Amino acid sequence: MPTTVAGRGSLMVDVFINYRTADARFAAAAAFELLAGRFGRSRVFLDNQSMRPGAVYPEQIQSALSSMRVLLVLIGPDWMTGLDAESPPIHHESDWVRREIREAIRRGVPIVPVLLDGAVLPDHGQLPADVRPMLLHQTAEVRHRSLGADIESLARHVARFVPARGSDRNVPRQVPASSHLIGREDELAQLDAFVADAADSMPRLAVISGPAGVGKTALASWWAHHAAADFSDGQLYVDLRGFGPDEPVAPQEALSGFLRALGVARPEELTTQEERSARFRTLLSGRRMVVVLDNARSAAQVEPLLPGTGPAVVIVTSRDLVSELRIRYTATLLRLAPLQTSEGVRLLIACAGPQASRAPKAAFRLAEQCGGLPLALRIVAERLVSRPPSSLVELVSELDDERERFAALSTLGPEANVRTVFSWSYRQIDGDHAAVFHAIGLGPGRGVEARTIAAVAGRPFDVVVRVLADLARAHLVTEMGDGRYGMHDLLHVYAGEVAAVSDDPPPAAARRRLFEYYLWSAARADRLLTPHRVRTALPGDQEAGRGFANATAAKLWLHEEEQNLVALSRLDDPSLDEHRWQLAYVLRDYFYLTKQLDGWLETHVNGLSAARRCGNAYAEALTLNNLGMAMTAGGLLDDAMRQFTEAKEIFVRIGDRGGESNSLANMASVLRRQGNPAGALRLLEAAMSYYRVTGSANHIGITLRSMANAHLHLGQPAEALRCAQEAVDLATFLEFPLDIAQANNVLGTAHCRLGGLVLAEIAHRQALEMGESCESEFEQAWAHRGLGSVALADGRAATALEHWQTARSLFQAVGSPLADEVTADIRQLVPPLCERTDLPVPRQPR
Repeated sequence: MPTTVAGRGSLMVDVFINYRTADARFAAAAAFELLAGRFGRSRVFLDNQSMRPGAVYPEQIQSALSSMRVLLVLIGPDWMTGLDAESPPIHHESDWVRREIREAIRRGVPIVPVLLDGAVLPDHGQLPADVRPMLLHQTAEVRHRSLGADIESLARHVARFVPARGSDRNVPRQVPASSHLIGREDELAQLDAFVADAADSMPRLAVISGPAGVGKTALASWWAHHAAADFSDGQLYVDLRGFGPDEPVAPQEALSGFLRALGVARPEELTTQEERSARFRTLLSGRRMVVVLDNARSAAQVEPLLPGTGPAVVIVTSRDLVSELRIRYTATLLRLAPLQTSEGVRLLIACAGPQASRAPKAAFRLAEQCGGLPLALRIVAERLVSRPPSSLVELVSELDDERERFAALSTLGPEANVRTVFSWSYRQIDGDHAAVFHAIGLGPGRGVEARTIAAVAGRPFDVVVRVLADLARAHLVTEMGDGRYGMHDLLHVYAGEVAAVSDDPPPAAARRRLFEYYLWSAARADRLLTPHRVRTALPGDQEAGRGFANATAAKLWLHEEEQNLVALSRLDDPSLDEHRWQLAYVLRDYFYLTKQLDGWLETHVNGLSAARRCGNAYAEALTLNNLGMAMTAGGLLDDAMRQFTEAKEIFVRIGDRGGESNSLANMASVLRRQGNPAGALRLLEAAMSYYRVTGSANHIGITLRSMANAHLHLGQPAEALRCAQEAVDLATFLEFPLDIAQANNVLGTAHCRLGGLVLAEIAHRQALEMGESCESEFEQAWAHRGLGSVALADGRAATALEHWQTARSLFQAVGSPLADEVTADIRQLVPPLCERTDLPVPRQPR
């Protein structure tokens, strides 16, 4: 069913089916079932299928209309007449068919008239003025004899306006799998009762508190999966790492991940935490979702991640009580205590099998030794599996000895039991197993590939894969899927402690190998993404790192490793300063392409600090330039100008004309955005004089494109045309698809301003083709916006409307605020159309 709250509240749908009961009941039901199979039942609206018994009909219809992305108007032979041929219902103000079409026209939502079994569109004069613009839209045809094929064809057309699954209307399932849950029946019942008793108008908040290793995450995950059927809009999950070896996850970073899961392609363009939090609350309003905020350190870390209104459930896990949350919000608290000894025995038996029950007294003692902590019990259970049953008593004795040894070294409170087990388990491994354990402890804690671990440990890859399997069975590492491995945060801290005093591998050498593995891998990925970029010599072992089959694989790896790469940039080690600024440099183009501004800004702030500490003026200026680009992309124009100005001064001081010119071109981009295109043009011309002398074709092309934009802002389309045409020629010669798309979009705008509509359309269509080839939805959106402007100037209002609707959908998909500008254009276009009676009829389907 569509997202709703007990028959009240908000519906959030993509496809709205408009029909007359007497005319198209069967076709509407068939279309609903087939489209629901493609897009999901919760995102296709049909009145008698999508509203629960007792729903308030007008409220639910209006709610669905307010969120729809496309309206399907099913038109059969009796669409105009209905049951009363003397008074066509479409002329009645109370007619819901008319009201739904009118709302779509008012909002600028795409409309698809669907002609059933040979029906035809009504004449303009037969319709009220407020729904006549429907006739501008291209029709589709559905016939009984080819129903499946016709609906599939219709679905492909609708898909242009409806985000694919995995976009902002997806159903995320982020909560990790949970293993055996023993002895938590009361807590699960409390969560069930808490959710059942709460009002649907407000989010519900539960805080699960308890010591490390007590099973907080397991309880939250188990319940979230158990309740999935009642929360049809999915699950969001983030490990806030409040108590691990790394810095806790900032709310801004967590919000970025949530927004991506909800379909905001570039949440970093919302530069402040407040903006992201507001967008998150908006997207969650009315959705039935479970949000798990795992391992939280404080209320300040949690509060920006809470929904505002609606039926969502939030579960926070923390070692502290997070009492501030309970003061400010209506929250239930579950204090999770260690398992009773009898429950610990049950967990041992569940994990280890019958051998745990053959010596009941020893099993009982083993459960006591683990302090009722599930993490410790699982590690011990795996040790039991690997030993013959007769050794159970011996194992108890070993753990008792280890407890005495550990007690002399540790002043830990509730963590002592689990760390005793860590220490005991660690003393059971050596050689390759110990080296791999150390390597993971020395690395970032967010999951690493086996290849990376092999590089840090200094062991062959096949050996490491075998060892990781052994350690995973022993619960000393966690297999995270896709060949990646991690550790419980407390275990990761422990692994880092023992690695720091071990010489296999030596910690300093291991950290250097880790950094060089990531640095050289990122550099190879960057070379595939942007082969034309100027590069600098990298430090360290040039054989380090991994390679990639193609640019797609390189981009995927960068995406998966982004958090680890950013974490490495924080490594405050003077011996690695050259590595740190170089890492920022090689990541810049990935961040530019993806607009992941958080990582861009942090890596470059850290890289700048490293460049200054090692006294490398060139690196400092280069990093300042790239940091300024990130700030420009984020709208921090004054800050960006300061970085570019400082970079230019350094480049002048060290006599680097190329760097100076790049700084000038970057400063120009700020001036143009600040409304000073004349000042921007002067700086661009100064930069161009150097690029022309050196023959740097790539820089010349980029600068020409910027100059064309400046000329357009100055009302000089002829000069813009000259610059844009040369930029297109250079990009085509260099075979850079993205640059070809960008230059052609500027060229098309210049042609349109000069009245060259045919040439403008050719340029924008070339931009569209190149944007598709390099998977740039942003440039595709620009191309459709330009094609819409060309069509409107040519008197083809229907075509203009279709292009602009597509442009808006694409801008929304990448999270661009330009979607609002296109919406304003659509709204200005639609009202005049409502009053016209001479609208052209679109081509009928064959």
